[in-house]
Amino acid sequence: MTPLASARTPDAGRNATARRCQRWVGPSGRDGAPGTKTKPWATLERASSAVPDRHCIVWVQNGTYDGVNSIDRTFRTHTFFRAVHPYQAILRSNGSALDIGSGAAHMTFAGFQFEQTSSGSGVLVYLSGGKHPPAPRGITFRNDIFHDSYGDDVMKIRGGSHAITVVDNIFYNQADNEQLIDVNSVYDVTIQRNIFFEDFAASGRSDSRSTKHLIVVKDSDGNDDHRLGSSNIRIRSNVFMHYEGGPESMIAIGNDGKPYIEAKHVRIYDNLMIGDGPDPLHTTLTVNGARDVGFFNNTVVGDQSSSSFGFEVDTKGQNPKNRNIWFYNNIWDDPTGTMGDFSSGTRSHTVGLTLDHNLYWNAGKRIKKSDLVGPGADRHHVLRNPRLNPHQSGLVLPLWNGSRFPSGLRSIHAEFLRLVRTYGRIPANSAAVRHALASIAPAVDILGHRRGPRPDIGAFEI
Repeated sequence: MTPLASARTPDAGRNATARRCQRWVGPSGRDGAPGTKTKPWATLERASSAVPDRHCIVWVQNGTYDGVNSIDRTFRTHTFFRAVHPYQAILRSNGSALDIGSGAAHMTFAGFQFEQTSSGSGVLVYLSGGKHPPAPRGITFRNDIFHDSYGDDVMKIRGGSHAITVVDNIFYNQADNEQLIDVNSVYDVTIQRNIFFEDFAASGRSDSRSTKHLIVVKDSDGNDDHRLGSSNIRIRSNVFMHYEGGPESMIAIGNDGKPYIEAKHVRIYDNLMIGDGPDPLHTTLTVNGARDVGFFNNTVVGDQSSSSFGFEVDTKGQNPKNRNIWFYNNIWDDPTGTMGDFSSGTRSHTVGLTLDHNLYWNAGKRIKKSDLVGPGADRHHVLRNPRLNPHQSGLVLPLWNGSRFPSGLRSIHAEFLRLVRTYGRIPANSAAVRHALASIAPAVDILGHRRGPRPDIGAFEI
């Protein structure tokens, strides 16, 4: 696979509202009811087993729905579960609010809030196959808010799950020592246009300042699920910000020190990563025991207290050497001039590490010599000001209050646009303009704008 190779994101359901088959779930419903608008079902679990398999929409009325919804139905046609009003239908549990099991296929969940009670345990939203296929497949989450898992990860995708799309959502506040999304022994997963952050005080929590990565991609269970290593993973056009936790990374590729490649064919591109959090990171990206990993056209900006501002590429435990790790067309910008070491790791633990056509800026100050590589290893480096917004301290987090976000906006998409335009936009006189390697740059930028024949470095194309 070449550095640029990636798959398109599936887009399930743009015309779903035009389809005739519709059913309903309501807070005063009964699972013995027919599922009509006036006589709705009570739970998503009942709806998933009773709705006809003919491109149906299940509308979920405003309200809070307590308990676990376990879904394992194989739909032949794509079925849509949608909140009538975005973020007003809340799926809440002291365990998994949604547990998608073996065999589940061809569903979209849109417009919900998923949350766990303060006494909760386990994963908030769980997709998992088992030792015996088929695993979940063809599942999309769109325009949802996932927050406050007290027992484990906010979302876990594992056990051979595939063709999974997570797009246009908000994620925040996982449990201690856990992640917002754990991508674990799966393939063909796209994570796109989401907003990731942590703000435990906003949820009245003081228990979770030792959290780990925002996203991890790995394989914890070897061949138990008949797969070895997560593969074909795309993390594209997301916003990562306001990290609270232990000295970890925003994204980790490989993590468990296994004696095999834990992740392969991973593409991380067109993301905006903002260093405005109160806790020090170890670094933005860690790679351990992986191969064919590309980090392209990302923008990393902010006064980010970290031991390695850019990345760490190394091995853990029994990991074999990394192979083919590529960094092209990225912006690394500390507008305060306090950038620490640029990278870390053991050079002999990686075969084929490439750093090329990137922009580095430390407010005009020298960038420290690194254990692994630095700007001097980049044959086409740019050491000039990208002219990004240098003020991240006043960043307003997108915390839904029941009717709007603190910015006054009312949709996740609008919040995404606000953050990108405020913190990721480069002006016409930026040193990043027209300095990217065109053969590597993705066809569109973080906002979906098409790149020209002389593209810009970073996530944003002017």
